[in-house]
Amino acid sequence: MAAFYAASFSALGVFLQFFPTWLHDVQGFGKGDIAVILSAQTISRTLAGPLWSQWVDRSGDPRRVLSLLSAGALGAFALFVWAPSLVIAWCVAFLFGCLYPPMHPIADATAVREGARHGYSFGRLRVVGSLSFLVAILVVGAWLERTGTSQVYVILLGCLFATALASRAVPRGAAPARKLDDAPEPWWRLLRSAPVVVVLLCSALIQGSHAAYYQLSTVHWGGHGIDKSVAAILWAEGVLAEIVLLFFARGTLDRLRPTTLLLAGGLGAVVRWVFVGATTDVATLLAVNWLHALSFAATYLGAIRALERRVPASQRATAQGLLGAATSGGGMVFCGLCGGFAYEAVGGGAFYVMAAFAGLGTAAALWLRRTQPRSATR
Repeated sequence: MAAFYAASFSALGVFLQFFPTWLHDVQGFGKGDIAVILSAQTISRTLAGPLWSQWVDRSGDPRRVLSLLSAGALGAFALFVWAPSLVIAWCVAFLFGCLYPPMHPIADATAVREGARHGYSFGRLRVVGSLSFLVAILVVGAWLERTGTSQVYVILLGCLFATALASRAVPRGAAPARKLDDAPEPWWRLLRSAPVVVVLLCSALIQGSHAAYYQLSTVHWGGHGIDKSVAAILWAEGVLAEIVLLFFARGTLDRLRPTTLLLAGGLGAVVRWVFVGATTDVATLLAVNWLHALSFAATYLGAIRALERRVPASQRATAQGLLGAATSGGGMVFCGLCGGFAYEAVGGGAFYVMAAFAGLGTAAALWLRRTQPRSATR
């Protein structure tokens, strides 16, 4: 599992940070075209994620599904070099989005289950992904300074190939597989459960509140005299904070209720975005960015554990797929659009809008906590 996280998150880091530059510098797409191309992935992963995750629940074999997805993602990404037009590139991105992003919620569901079986901490396993993400960005960034942007395509092919190899070692699962002709519970039936819907909404709002930070923070800081190297340090610091929390706070995190983690994540996000909107002082931003450990990592763990305790074992992979669709899809798109319009209107005040979304997510977590019996560890 650690090998799979290392390979897949290395690919994720390189893709997020350097692939748009490759599209611009090598393929010749404009910034508007790149936004359109990348939007295809958001659409496809939102649609395809729950379907792939449901197949895991139906077959009982995450290794088979992850192997298929990782091999397909490698082949789909290879097509980008033969996608000279916007329409073709959009179609390739849609296909890639149907295959690569859905792997992560499936891996999370598998890792949580295997951790319970074998007695290891999911948080400490997940830190392998975060560390690989950070190292990949730093190492590849330094390499590209010497070799040029054209190498991004080859590096990503290598990372995706490593992911496909690592998928062959993912555990198959302890439960016997269902027959493929058995009728599984439709994924949408999970949405009949109010607690499940509230978990999805809570995570979508808190994680989605990061959209303006991901999309606009470097631009915002650059307009106030903060150069890109300092912005890169601020970004790296956030990932480091996530790593520190997941690795060193294992005992504390394992004892906390999922709703406690969600509340901590929501409150941490509110404070973080208020400060980011209020100041561009580098020292203050360096201090506040440690809250990424709460706003992202605590919310991430809390949502995964909350669903694990509210969903039958036969539908847990499907539930994680819905969580990925709600956060990386719906929540990020909705909050990102609101943040973009707000930034055009009030500049840095857009981060106050993100704080409001995080506040709504915190309220949802509080409702979830109060609707559970006192005796329940929820």
